[in-house]
Amino acid sequence: MLTYRMRHWWSCSSIAAQIQSVEVKFQPPLREQRRTWVLDVLRRESVTSALDVGCGEGVLLHHLTHTTPWRAYSSSTPAPAVFEKPDLIHIREMHGLDIVHDDLLYAVNITEPPKLAYDWTRFEELNVSIWEGGLQKPNPTFKGIDCIVATEVIEHLPEDVLTSFAPILLGNYAPRLLLLTTPSYDYNACFSAPGDRKWGYPDPTLRTDRVFRHDDHKFEWTVDECVAWCRAVAADWGYEVIIDGIGRSTTKDPWGRDGGKVRASQAVTFRRREGDEWATRRATRYAEWASGRVDGGQPHKLLATHHYEAHAAAEKPASREDIVAAIKIAIQNIGAVDVTILELWREEPTSSACGGWLEVLVDVLEQDTSFVVHKEGKDAADWVVELPGVEVRGRGPWQDVWAQNSEATEDDDESFDDDEYSEKSSDDDEEDQDEAEDTAEVTIASEWTTTEDGGCGTESESILKSWAEWKPVPGWFEECSWD
Repeated sequence: MLTYRMRHWWSCSSIAAQIQSVEVKFQPPLREQRRTWVLDVLRRESVTSALDVGCGEGVLLHHLTHTTPWRAYSSSTPAPAVFEKPDLIHIREMHGLDIVHDDLLYAVNITEPPKLAYDWTRFEELNVSIWEGGLQKPNPTFKGIDCIVATEVIEHLPEDVLTSFAPILLGNYAPRLLLLTTPSYDYNACFSAPGDRKWGYPDPTLRTDRVFRHDDHKFEWTVDECVAWCRAVAADWGYEVIIDGIGRSTTKDPWGRDGGKVRASQAVTFRRREGDEWATRRATRYAEWASGRVDGGQPHKLLATHHYEAHAAAEKPASREDIVAAIKIAIQNIGAVDVTILELWREEPTSSACGGWLEVLVDVLEQDTSFVVHKEGKDAADWVVELPGVEVRGRGPWQDVWAQNSEATEDDDESFDDDEYSEKSSDDDEEDQDEAEDTAEVTIASEWTTTEDGGCGTESESILKSWAEWKPVPGWFEECSWD
């Protein structure tokens, strides 16, 4: 559980005798819930290229470098069997953009392909680019990108950069999707006692008397303000918009408040309106906006590019006879009279013989009379395959372990703290403040003081199932957790 004590903007030298505490916890941590929302949209929308604006240390990019265990469905392969579980994310190109150099160096490191051979087979290539620069500067590389992600970014932008946000991202780059999250000011009341004005950080712009969650936030929108801004820019740039919420405290509020229908973060999906007419309107509107403007900022600097190679057999399935032979070898190696399709896929050379297409394996199993396929589950991935008339030596201990693990979710991935995009350099203080809303313990007393734990704690207790990522460990066909 992530534990954090919220910093106040005031200080005092003593602790009062009477103290009230407001504890707000999110389980899983709020940053994970936001990332899950992003990954679910990427998967559901079959996104193939993405730009993470304000990528920080590259946590989202890091997750997306994990390969899927099979290729995306292709019209050239047999029609896929029924798969109850949704398809996976098949990203082929992704970019990260931020202004904090040190964070980007970390992003470069964690998105680099591993030096050692994979413990699993990659059937889809991936290209990763890490860029340094401000979002107000157009980058022609990003034009036509499939999806742009901007999580907890917009509230950090000064006015001169904020005015470029929609024109550059929606007008110039014109992605099919823009995913945006930002704190909900309406939820802030849950972080302090009723009437308390000494929690959080005063509006640094002095435009309002509001108190924010982070010292670098230039604003925090109410739900109505977020809806108004999003609808206005969507209409201006030819997009449809859906606004939702993420995050609700798992702790009981002493005053019986739960935020109602309001959530801690506002989650916004912009979807491009299609057609030549909309594209022309968008291009004309951007030309009008850009006309006479001073092109602010330095050109983006490309810090690194990474290339992930696909297996040589990708898209090159063997003959049906060779695939049948590979399946029989796999069953013998597993040493069980009945195996699931996922177990077969994990056993080489089955997956490479199928060219990385799982539907090819399913098609061969259904068509070849050598095998008996038990279709008891709705999901073809869980169907059980038998090879009658062939003796097997019995399932080995490691297969039993793998089978047990496939029913449980692990959290093997290293946790990272994704520092939010800001227009100033990050330091240890800012890292401590970042994502403070995940768990905040606010102390209220007649003489005020607070302490801070100096770190973001551990997230090892949080378990988050997602088919968006697969881990390079034995049992990687399970639904894996991340971060």
